[in-house]
Amino acid sequence: MNSKTEGDVRAAILIPAYGQPGLTAEALHTAIAQQADFAFAVVVVNDGCPSPETHEICLNFAATYPGKVFYLKKANGGLSAARNSGLEFALSAFPALEAVYFLDCDNHIGPLLLQRMVDALRASDETVGWAYADVDKFGFASFGDTSGRYSPLEHLFRSFCEAGSMVSRRMLDAGARFDTAMRKGVEDWDFWLQGLGKGFRGVHVADAGFRYRRRGESMLVEAERDIAPILAYIRGKHAQLYNVKSVLRLEIEARARYAIHHPDTGFVRCMTATGMSELITLDDYLVRLMRAAERPDYGHCPGHLIVMDQALFDTLAGWRLLSGVLWKLECAVMQAAIAACSITLHPSPDRTVRWRAVSSSRLTAQQIPSPPETAQVVAIEAGALLAQQFPDGAFATGNHWHAVKPFGGRFFDLEIGRAHPGETPPAVGEGFASLQRRLEAVAVSHGRALWRAAEHDRYRARAAVPRDLYPELFNTPSVFPPAASQRSVALVVDDATPAAIALAAQLAEALREEGYGPHLVSFGALLPYGAAPPADFDEIVALPLDSLCGTEASKRQSYLGTSLPLLDWRDRQAALATLAAYSRVVSVGSHVLHLIAGALRQLKVETWAVLVRPDEQSAVDSVTACSAFEQAYDAIVPDTEELLHLCRALGIPARKLRLWPDAARALVAASPSRDEAAPRIQ
Repeated sequence: MNSKTEGDVRAAILIPAYGQPGLTAEALHTAIAQQADFAFAVVVVNDGCPSPETHEICLNFAATYPGKVFYLKKANGGLSAARNSGLEFALSAFPALEAVYFLDCDNHIGPLLLQRMVDALRASDETVGWAYADVDKFGFASFGDTSGRYSPLEHLFRSFCEAGSMVSRRMLDAGARFDTAMRKGVEDWDFWLQGLGKGFRGVHVADAGFRYRRRGESMLVEAERDIAPILAYIRGKHAQLYNVKSVLRLEIEARARYAIHHPDTGFVRCMTATGMSELITLDDYLVRLMRAAERPDYGHCPGHLIVMDQALFDTLAGWRLLSGVLWKLECAVMQAAIAACSITLHPSPDRTVRWRAVSSSRLTAQQIPSPPETAQVVAIEAGALLAQQFPDGAFATGNHWHAVKPFGGRFFDLEIGRAHPGETPPAVGEGFASLQRRLEAVAVSHGRALWRAAEHDRYRARAAVPRDLYPELFNTPSVFPPAASQRSVALVVDDATPAAIALAAQLAEALREEGYGPHLVSFGALLPYGAAPPADFDEIVALPLDSLCGTEASKRQSYLGTSLPLLDWRDRQAALATLAAYSRVVSVGSHVLHLIAGALRQLKVETWAVLVRPDEQSAVDSVTACSAFEQAYDAIVPDTEELLHLCRALGIPARKLRLWPDAARALVAASPSRDEAAPRIQ
């Protein structure tokens, strides 16, 4: 071997060989034919193939192209072991190595692929760990479109970076290797997730020239049949990526949930959580939306479309009510094609929030009902809007909103009491109608009407919606996005009595002094929070549950004679989704939290219960209700000596008990929640 050539090698093509020697020869020919302005090598690894022809072909290529083709032969250990052997050889043999491209022995690559892949890595910053290409499939011909910005959020749920990708030296030096325990396929997905967990990202390379042989039976086909245990293994291995807070961080970073159109300014705000948003023009958003329905760019276009004036947005944000209003409408759109609220502002010495359902219409056709003329906020899924605007075209492909949602529209009144409420905001009905008209015009001006006749694989083409992410992993329809910070704490009340609000305000003050972000969360019909200082809570989230305040409120259950709410499935899911992303949740006399605390702990949320005696409930009832669920709490805090003695009498373990007010200090000094120590995804 020529040592000068080896010292100059900048990239290697790694080919594991097992079976089908004729196809291996084809792959080797396409590898050798690369046209690059740097030295490269081909490393072929015979993974103990029983066919002697495989050995002969690999040996002949190495003899014919000395210093270019390097042949390794090993005992059979599987695809991952073969790739790892080739990686170790390349790293030790080629000191100037920058990257390694993985080519399976039955695939082909075009003559410029290596150059384009290396150029893409060289042009990227140090956070880019690999380059991936579109997939031209031959055999059964089709095209796998992987275009758009790399989406770590999507990569958690879809393996769109093929094995035919190039890994950078920096990611290999960080320790990324293939998992030899994975012998049933999808080991490449696990490899790229390793890179993601180490802080790396991918970069797409257009027109690279990767050709994938698609057959009726293959390792990938077998993996798809046995995907459930493979997914369980991957998600267990990468637990630091697959938890609520990590997924939500990526969603917040992508600004992938809400597209809020402001008719009074003409702009659209893309965001997931307050405090981190992107402003674009309406036309830019509509083009982005239609492109998302045609080609992959997951996370670039939020899937929940909200129409709300900028002035109202700023007002609700200033009153700490914005996140709660958006969440209430998102929960409504989970059940209906469209949701809207009409806001009434009235003078009040106490600050209050009250939601009231006005109407719910059953969905009898795909036609979306019009919102009330008085509505100041309208919410709809962007996919539903596209399907309605283009009912005969490809936009409706795969969009099943009309089949799974029981309601056509859910409309609400929102009453807000303030000392100086200001003027009632104007309705946005015309703004919503003008948005629909503009969608038609932009579609024509950009030629999008041609899409209606196009045959296209839309597996990855869609606007981003939470149901793509959370149900599969966490069995919740979505999660409320409290903030990008790990230190958000929910103080939870049901029927918000003055005593409960005052206690929550005391907790919030102590939490804020220690750098936590306290939120007040209510599941009752009325939230009178005037007893709390105006700036005590970062957000105020009011989500009235029908099981507490609607027609189902009369349905109760009893534990040792103590009455508890009986949540229906939908309300239980809504309450769980509201609290799942907090670092800690604290029941301030909340019975709803009792019912879901166990599920929250499974999601690595720290759970506390502060026992406060409501005026209408006996001390025994307060403690008895909590004792039924004490195993689901990390700590239980009675606010009087009487309640403390009752807790002990009812068998609540002493190690969990903290007496108020000492508990306030204990709460802010509590150990980090179970996944806060997980590495931050960059």
